Amino acid sequence: MTHLIRLELKKIHPWRYLLISAAGILCSMFFVFVALHDSSARTRTYDEAFRTVQMIFAFLFVIFFSVMNAAVIIGEYNHGTIRLMFTYPLDKKKLIAAKLVLITSFMALSILSGYLICGLFILGLGREPGLFARPFTPEVITGQLSAALMSTVVFCCLGLLTFAVGMIKKSVSATIVSAMFFIFLRQLVIASMPEPKENLIIVLAAVCITAAALLRTFARNVTGLD
Repeated sequence: MTHLIRLELKKIHPWRYLLISAAGILCSMFFVFVALHDSSARTRTYDEAFRTVQMIFAFLFVIFFSVMNAAVIIGEYNHGTIRLMFTYPLDKKKLIAAKLVLITSFMALSILSGYLICGLFILGLGREPGLFARPFTPEVITGQLSAALMSTVVFCCLGLLTFAVGMIKKSVSATIVSAMFFIFLRQLVIASMPEPKENLIIVLAAVCITAAALLRTFARNVTGLD
């Protein structure tokens, strides 16, 4: 598996995806800055600022995940180029799994890096007098750290589900469109919670559903070229 991951890393040219991720994080910082400095006279809380980051990241990284799935995996089925790889004496399922591990690892690191950078940015903005209703306390960090970790798991699960959808008909468009559906579904679930953020139940449900979808996909759709 390790040598397959190294092979895929050379193929996908990761620098361009790193640049896209960095640009997305910078745009997120801009949107957070604008949201905190709108014309409203209402003071904000750190929780609201971090929830804004979560909402932006849900759109940014789940769609980005689906685009990587489409480019690195689904597109190869769609254009038939995966046939060349399947002529080598390789385990086909391990090959696709290596691609998924690489994409998921990259996205998880991108999301966590984004949370770190945006978190530091928000804390820096907190030095501006009157911007936040309450001063910064260590509890802000501990609370947002768990929220960041849980949302990262959920976003990666949603990204993996876009792979499962795309593999049904080997469709690039279905992969990306499904990302929008899963983002909308996530927003509906979050809005129904007492606190509008991921909790352990949501994380466990996302992991179980994703695991079941991946098992079905690898059992039925990975080796087919239609």
